[in-house]
Amino acid sequence: MIITNTPAIVPSDPLKRRKIQPDQCVFFDIETTGLSWKSSHLYLLGAVYKEEGQWIHRQWFCQRPGEEKEVLLQFSELLNSHQWLIHYNGNTFDVPYLMHKFTFYNIRQSWEHLSQLDLYQELLPYKKLLGLKHMRQKDLEILSGINRDDPFSGGELISHYQEYLKSGDKALYEILSLHNREDVEGMLQLLPLLLIPELFQGNLTDTMDILLADPETVVLHIPLTESFPVSLYKENQWYDLRVNTSECLLRIPVFQGTLRYFFPNYKDYYYLPLEDEAIHKSVGAYVDKEHREKAKACNCYKKVSGKFLPEFEPVFQPEFHREYKDPIGWFSLDKIFPTDGTESENPALLQAYANHLLKHASHCN
Repeated sequence: MIITNTPAIVPSDPLKRRKIQPDQCVFFDIETTGLSWKSSHLYLLGAVYKEEGQWIHRQWFCQRPGEEKEVLLQFSELLNSHQWLIHYNGNTFDVPYLMHKFTFYNIRQSWEHLSQLDLYQELLPYKKLLGLKHMRQKDLEILSGINRDDPFSGGELISHYQEYLKSGDKALYEILSLHNREDVEGMLQLLPLLLIPELFQGNLTDTMDILLADPETVVLHIPLTESFPVSLYKENQWYDLRVNTSECLLRIPVFQGTLRYFFPNYKDYYYLPLEDEAIHKSVGAYVDKEHREKAKACNCYKKVSGKFLPEFEPVFQPEFHREYKDPIGWFSLDKIFPTDGTESENPALLQAYANHLLKHASHCN
C-alpha cells in the first residue's frame, strides 16, 4: 500500500454558515475497478481532514487488491473520530459502495453518528439556473474557473490501474493519484457554491433598496452579505433576475388593469351577467331573478382595477387572477408600496416578496 500526505486548503466559511464545524469534517472520494461492489474492488481512497491543527490530504493506494481491507480499516478509524462526511454524489455511489464493503469484511462501522453533505444533491436543483446540461463535478469546476491537469474520467482509469497491477509503473500510479487528488481538491474549491442555495433560501439578504419604483416597473436591489461565487441570470415574463458577486437585482414589471378576486364559497353568491360580477345572496335576493343566476366557481368573482405584482403561491392576500384556475396570482402593489410608490411601507413584506421570487427562480424551468 502507498500512503501519501499533502497539505490541503479548505474554505471554511461556507461550512460555518451552515453551523458545520470544519474540524469535524472528512471530505473524501474513492476510485474503484467497477460500479458493483461484488465484482470490483476499491483501489484508491482520498480524504481531506484536519490533523494536529493542519489540513491534510491523505491517499491510500492499493498496490494489489488484497490491500482493500486495510484501507477500509484505516478509513473506518478516521470516520469514528469525525461527525461530518462530505462528498460529491457520494449518496449515490461512494457511500453505499463503502457500506457494502464494510459489511463484506465484517468491519464494524457506525454510520449513524455521521451527518452527510452531498454537494451534488445540494446544487442539483439549480442546474438550469446555472445553465448546465450536466451536473458532473467537472462541469461545476469549469463554471467556477477551476482548471484540471487530469484529463481522464474514473471509468477511463480502470484500464490504467489494471496495467499498473501488471507493471507497477510509477507513471501510471501518478496518473491515478492525480485524478483522485483533483477530485477531492476540486470538491473543496466548490464549497463556495453552497452560497447558491443560501441565496435562494433567503439567507444572504439582510436589507434591500428600491432602486426604481415607477408606474411600470419595480426593481429591487439586494446587497449580498457574502461574495457570491458565480453570476446568474434568469428572465421570464414576470421578472428578471441578475446576480453578481455583490448584489442581486430583481426587475418586476407592474401589471396595470383589471383582475378578478374569486370568492371561495360560490354557493353563497349570485352571478349578475350584466355586471359580470358576483354578489352575496343576502344582497342578490333583491335583484330581479331574470338578472341573476346561481354562481359557479368559475364566475364567482368581483373585478378590481389597479396595479399588481405577480406571485406564484398565495403569499399575500387578497390574491387576484386573470381567469379561473390561472396558476399565476397577483396582489395589489399597495400591499407593500405606498400610493406614491417611492418606498416600502413594510420592509418585512418586501423581504418576503423578494424571497418568494428567489424561491420561484430556483425551482421553475
